[in-house]
Amino acid sequence: MIIQIIFLIITYLISSIAFGLFLGKIFAKIDIREHGSKNIGATNVARVTNKKLGLATLLLDGLKGGAMVIIARLIFYNSDNLEIFLIIVAAIAVIGHIFPIYLKFKGGKGVATSIATIMALDPYIGVAISLIWIVAFILFRISAISSLTAIFSAIIISIFYNSIAYNVFYFLLFILLLFRHKDNITRLIQGSENKL
Repeated sequence: MIIQIIFLIITYLISSIAFGLFLGKIFAKIDIREHGSKNIGATNVARVTNKKLGLATLLLDGLKGGAMVIIARLIFYNSDNLEIFLIIVAAIAVIGHIFPIYLKFKGGKGVATSIATIMALDPYIGVAISLIWIVAFILFRISAISSLTAIFSAIIISIFYNSIAYNVFYFLLFILLLFRHKDNITRLIQGSENKL
């Protein structure tokens, strides 16, 4: 139990790393929090700097969450409560990105980290929602629509074969991301949301 708690703390500290902020400062010499939507996530990095830095942010933000779930699975593979523990690791990773201790708990919207942790928890759903994100983005060119559609799809797909624990996690994850995208939703209603 103590080792698991320590692992959760480490997960939070690692997932709190703001790669968008670091990449912006190192390669574009700017503080991404002062430009565009002022968000540290991949979409804002791509808009303000360039698509390469945006893609790098996307991959790194995803990796920090997905990797911790995979590492937890390898370390605690014989644990009696493995399924629940992995879900908690995934949740902590997303929370760390959205509420990072290093940035006074003001982080990104959590989409890349969420999709990557889902991929690590359940590769089938992970691949499915990634494809859904891509299709939605091609159709609408709006990250918020793609992201919310993808995470909502995880709930629908999971209902057919996953346990209650997974279903509850995906539902709470969707509610959290819905809250994080409230400004985007307002702009979508007003017709002023920027396309990428």
